[in-house]
Amino acid sequence: MFQTTDTAQSGVFQQATEQLRQLTTTLIVCLSQHRFIIGILAVYAISCMVYVDLFNLHELSRFSLFGALGFALLAMTLGTFFIIYCIRLQVREKPEQLFPAVMAQLRKDFFTYERFFNAAIAIMSFYLLLAIFSNFKRMIPLVVPFYLDTFFFELDKALHFGMNPWEIIQPILGYPLVTYGMNVLYNVWLFIIIMVFYWQAFSTKDKQLRMQYISSFFLCWVIVGSLAATLLSSAGPCFYGAMVTGDNPYAPLMEYLYRANDINTIWALDMQETLLENYRLRHAGPATGITAMPSVHVSIAWLMTLLGWRINKVVGSLFTIYCFFIVLGSVHLGWHYAVDGYASIALTSLIWVVCGRVVKRMQARDTAEAIPAHQS
Repeated sequence: MFQTTDTAQSGVFQQATEQLRQLTTTLIVCLSQHRFIIGILAVYAISCMVYVDLFNLHELSRFSLFGALGFALLAMTLGTFFIIYCIRLQVREKPEQLFPAVMAQLRKDFFTYERFFNAAIAIMSFYLLLAIFSNFKRMIPLVVPFYLDTFFFELDKALHFGMNPWEIIQPILGYPLVTYGMNVLYNVWLFIIIMVFYWQAFSTKDKQLRMQYISSFFLCWVIVGSLAATLLSSAGPCFYGAMVTGDNPYAPLMEYLYRANDINTIWALDMQETLLENYRLRHAGPATGITAMPSVHVSIAWLMTLLGWRINKVVGSLFTIYCFFIVLGSVHLGWHYAVDGYASIALTSLIWVVCGRVVKRMQARDTAEAIPAHQS
């Protein structure tokens, strides 16, 4: 009897040891596969700390993970994913009992060490990225004061046959209901990019494409949202009158937006007022930081377009249409000069190509190193 008990306990111990070994091995492999984005994040974080110390901006440094807002976005996104997953399973398999079938399928598809660690590493890195980005963004005008708004205004006119881009699209978009719709599309951008990021974080279909998208996503925030935004420091059309002395060529646009706001709420205006007030007060919080060139909104929307066309024509077409509306909305709502969007598309395309090559080489090397280890 005692021998049987000892044998059973030994078996349980061996099983637990094997599970722990498998878990540890999988975690190390997943961390290694994400070394590129971990390296990007580490350099970004160190650069931010040096930035804060170098320019003595400690009062604007606030490394938070967005607190309640972050958890709300996480819960909303995962909830949406669950609903979509239920609908997909119901349409494809039509189970007699949906919820038990969904839970069984989730355990099969998602609850594996590799998929969990891959998603966890990507998602945790994403929230750290946003925290660092927020610090950089609010510090930019104190390090490099806005100096290019007049130049970008003139460049916009030069590229658009002597007309201000917002004036060109105003006859089409200049109706309160249309403006409201553009504002809705612009505001759901954060939710959509998080959805797409989580989709790729959990994806196992094309590991190379997944890593190309995630690494490009990180570099867009770093290069487009921080580095280029610092070098090309500008406030944007909605803040032109507050930052540039003299006539404000965007005053008619802002007057129209406030008239439209009397009919349908244009949330962009409240955010613009909040950003301007926090800028003047040097407040460190979630709704802080003013930058125009280049546009992160357009950058990530275009990145999703590049991803979409690699998946299939339907996804590519949908993301292309959404990106088109983001470009229009960025101008129509006064957030950006048209050239902000053009620059973002060019920079994002370059980042996409470079990351694709880097990821391809990394995975080829990992595969080459894994073959001898497997043979031994």
